[in-house]
Amino acid sequence: MKRRTLMASGIAATALAFGLSSTAAFAETVTLRMSTWLPPKHHHTATTLPTWIAAVEEASGGTLKIKIDPAPIAKPPGQYEVVRDGAADMSYHVVAYTPGPFEILRGSELPFLSPNAEIGSQAAYDWYDRNIGFDKEFKDVKIITMFVHGPGAVHSKEPIKTLEDMAGVKLRVGGGGVRMAKALGATPVALPAPKAYEAIQKGVADGAMFPFESIAGFRLGELVNYHLEIPGGLYTTPFAVMMNPAKFDSLSDEHKKVLTDLGGVNGAKILGKGWDDGDAEGRAKAIEQNGVFHTLEGAELDKWKERIAFMNADWIAKADAAGLDGAALLEDFKTTVAKYSE
Repeated sequence: MKRRTLMASGIAATALAFGLSSTAAFAETVTLRMSTWLPPKHHHTATTLPTWIAAVEEASGGTLKIKIDPAPIAKPPGQYEVVRDGAADMSYHVVAYTPGPFEILRGSELPFLSPNAEIGSQAAYDWYDRNIGFDKEFKDVKIITMFVHGPGAVHSKEPIKTLEDMAGVKLRVGGGGVRMAKALGATPVALPAPKAYEAIQKGVADGAMFPFESIAGFRLGELVNYHLEIPGGLYTTPFAVMMNPAKFDSLSDEHKKVLTDLGGVNGAKILGKGWDDGDAEGRAKAIEQNGVFHTLEGAELDKWKERIAFMNADWIAKADAAGLDGAALLEDFKTTVAKYSE
């Protein structure tokens, strides 16, 4: 309840901070339907996304509403098609769940880049929008904003402190983590995030690569007790907040402006902050459940960096093949992260 109270009290201030008026006159009330796939009690659907939605409603004078579906109408990898085909007006899509079309944006998920979700989200949107443009890889949808989750860590039943400890460990990973897990000596178990609890519970996996929010959001703290933290994260995951283009075009100019003003970097900041709050909750839950923490650092961290350096090289090659300067783009991403870290 405390988080919800804080959320409500900050909505008007959020809108005003972006120069939006909550008393603007709008012609008609419009309700947009947002598809979802995360559990209702997960922070994203319970507080993070509602915080952003409430800011949109406040900025529109209550005339632009976004209603989150009560239950999924498609699995996580199908969210892009749901919006493209108009089955829902909006959704949020994990780009790694659809290998192939979004390979340049996936540069934002490379290892050791993102210190937290608020910084990483703003940097990822700014970097991609400025260098590439969302119309290049997202031709069939309208991108409102994007965000990334917090630094990816390793949560396991048994302690992991070194590469040697990773040998043979069955780790739940997302779509982009299979090759990484193999390179680090683990056995990847590729599953959408909501399947992680069951996989660990049944012994299909011994742990998972996740940000800390998963300890509370997916109740993983009930199953794993060891937490390996990696500076900048082993990875992060970009989510595209998207809208059906025809539905966006049907909105009034005033409503389009609200979504534009509270989208982009501004929306990335709000949603990224929510994921950092989720990480804080997950960490607190791990402490409450007597979790054991270890941070990868020094020579051991260098060994892990060397083992998965091929991921940067592979992404650079893909960017080069697309007619871009991959090495320069990666350096620009690092510079952009530094800008939002100030």
